[in-house]
Amino acid sequence: MNLNDAIHMAVKLANQGMLDQAEEACRDILTANDKYHPAYHLLGQLAFQQGKDQIAVQMTHKAVLLDGTRAIYHRDLAEILCICGKPADALQVIKRAVALNPNDPKSHYVAGMALTAIGDHDKAVQAYQTTIKLSPDHGRAYNNLGAVLEMTGRAAEAKKAYTKAIKINKNHAEAQNNLATILVAEGDIPNAKKHFEAAIKARPNYIEAHHNLSALKRYKKNDEHFRQLSAMAENVSNLPFANQVRLYFTLGKAYADIGKYDTAFDFYRLGNKTMRSGIQYDEKEAVKIIEDIKTAFDKKNFKNNKISKNDDPTPIFIVGMPRSGSTLIEQILCGHSDVYGGGELSILTDIVKAKIKNFPQGVEALSAGALKEIGDEYLLRIKELHPTAKRIVDKMPANYHYAGLIAKILPGAHIINSCRNPMDSCFSNYTRLFLYTISYAYDLGELGRYYNRYQDLMKHWHRVLPKGTLLDIHYEDVVANLEEEARKMIGFVGLEWEDRCLRFHKNRGPVRTASAAQVRKPIYNTSLQKWRPYEKHLGPLIEALKDDTPDADL
Repeated sequence: MNLNDAIHMAVKLANQGMLDQAEEACRDILTANDKYHPAYHLLGQLAFQQGKDQIAVQMTHKAVLLDGTRAIYHRDLAEILCICGKPADALQVIKRAVALNPNDPKSHYVAGMALTAIGDHDKAVQAYQTTIKLSPDHGRAYNNLGAVLEMTGRAAEAKKAYTKAIKINKNHAEAQNNLATILVAEGDIPNAKKHFEAAIKARPNYIEAHHNLSALKRYKKNDEHFRQLSAMAENVSNLPFANQVRLYFTLGKAYADIGKYDTAFDFYRLGNKTMRSGIQYDEKEAVKIIEDIKTAFDKKNFKNNKISKNDDPTPIFIVGMPRSGSTLIEQILCGHSDVYGGGELSILTDIVKAKIKNFPQGVEALSAGALKEIGDEYLLRIKELHPTAKRIVDKMPANYHYAGLIAKILPGAHIINSCRNPMDSCFSNYTRLFLYTISYAYDLGELGRYYNRYQDLMKHWHRVLPKGTLLDIHYEDVVANLEEEARKMIGFVGLEWEDRCLRFHKNRGPVRTASAAQVRKPIYNTSLQKWRPYEKHLGPLIEALKDDTPDADL
């Protein structure tokens, strides 16, 4: 048998799932001719299928070195590098593949993956659009295009892309799940449930869809979905790390719904413990950051002339702890015809990282002009979200760290501190798996101490910020007297009252937070004191909070 016949036989074995035999056939070929590059390429593919990423890189790279004229070798190497977490390297390799064969849709698809991973979203969109142009039924390209569009705030276009992916293949689980998340943000809960269920039907072990669906329903003991979750828990150790965490949190929610609070907490504890094991969190550094901010922004800092002259009132910042009622505040404000809700924006953090070396100490070196430039850039970027809105809400909770900076770069901005009972706030954090990693939320003691530091910094801001910059709004007060608190907020941000602010649950704008389903309902009080049934399990949290609030009614 010649080498070409031998490699065809090896490929046939691989296609039949006989991976060990295919690998043995490749080794035999290389024994006969160690320069036969198709065998290295196939070995790379076999290793990749088995999760042996480093071997896959080595074998495919060897094929590239032996014959650099084959686009498929470059393409497959780039794909492996991207999935191995080396998107910059992948991008360099895929450029060669595209140059060799610009009409190969998969090469453009891999380029889209790499560009997305390095954050070049505009070029990623172009790459996926090229993929679709070359291969109109490329469902994965439509799904990935939707994801990039969603990342960049183009939700309507993302929705169309996901819908197209589903039209191509109704069993495309990721597209079904992704479309459902957009529908949740839009308030279309019934159809969101249908698409989450379709994702699960297409892939019964798709834990992300199970977890997302769980947030939209209240479980009962005989719930079929509950039975599915329990069955998966029997083999939880076989799941990837992220899916173990999702399943634990999902089961915690399900058991809480049926009133089995001890079992629910066991699952919440497992989810948090597992998540915490994968996080590097330096609490000493977190303490130092708060102290450095207080030192950098003391009272005299606001008496000097290094404050921007830009008094544009457009920005409204809602800050505080996650799960403190900030989404409710945003929706009340967005009930007003002049207010647009931007959601949890990373814009300020991105600008700070790019423009201020060594925050907060580096702020002192900035001139009034430099501060104005930073404020102007922020305004420019948020106004792109809605050019005609008189007020735009940024509800990134952690922006409370920047309240002093905000007062200097945007003295016309208003900051609302979203406050909630410390136990309710912290417990809600502990029982919620966030879309992004919040390092302090997965250990009760760390969580309580973080809350204390947040409170300490907010007290500092009340002492040093110019009058009229900062307003505290308490979730419990909003629940008890919606109109009074709503009028207080609207007046604070300098707008005339509109009764429609009381009908916040009818807002049609998207809500992209964990509270998306809840804020589509009228005001309710069932979220008050939700920690009480778990009190015996919350000792470390209670003790941590008592250290800072000895007289508080936890």
